[in-house]
Amino acid sequence: MNKLLPTAVLVGAFFSAAATAQTYDTGFYLGGHYGQHKVDLESDFANTDIKFGVAGVNAGFQLTSFLALEARYAIGVEDEHIFGDNDSVRYEIDRHMALMAKGSLPLGDRFALFATAGYGETRYAFAYDIPGLSGSQTSTESGFIYGAGATFHLTNRLSLVAEYNILPDLEDEDNGLIESDVSLLTVGLNYKF
Repeated sequence: MNKLLPTAVLVGAFFSAAATAQTYDTGFYLGGHYGQHKVDLESDFANTDIKFGVAGVNAGFQLTSFLALEARYAIGVEDEHIFGDNDSVRYEIDRHMALMAKGSLPLGDRFALFATAGYGETRYAFAYDIPGLSGSQTSTESGFIYGAGATFHLTNRLSLVAEYNILPDLEDEDNGLIESDVSLLTVGLNYKF
């Protein structure tokens, strides 16, 4: 009897969440987000963090209360500058795109937790202008991305979303001299039609 009670409580909580989730069942949604794209670089010589501001849009379709498909596009709006005066080195994000599957677990009338997984691509730009040397180059990193987040439904149509994702590492062109960890933290609003 004592083992049956916790199981009954868990099953009841699941069906309660499922019934509540039907309020936000299916449909098309659009959203916008702002966030911080962070690259942690580690080497035998030094460690550094490069932080970019990004702003973007997303479009998705909620297939069920528990599953959505989403496309995302963002551009860099804050670059990372090194040095000052007449010398400069600038890192920036040209664009970030992703196609994601989003699994949600509604927890009550207005709150849900979710996990995401999919494919993403980020194009970085590097420009330098120092005495005797100037130029630029780009690098595109793509691959599997995953993350987690939370949604708070402000109304039946408008939702506040916060999310943290792990993105593909920068390709190591130095044969193991530099390691990178890349992440993206965003906050945004979604509107369901």
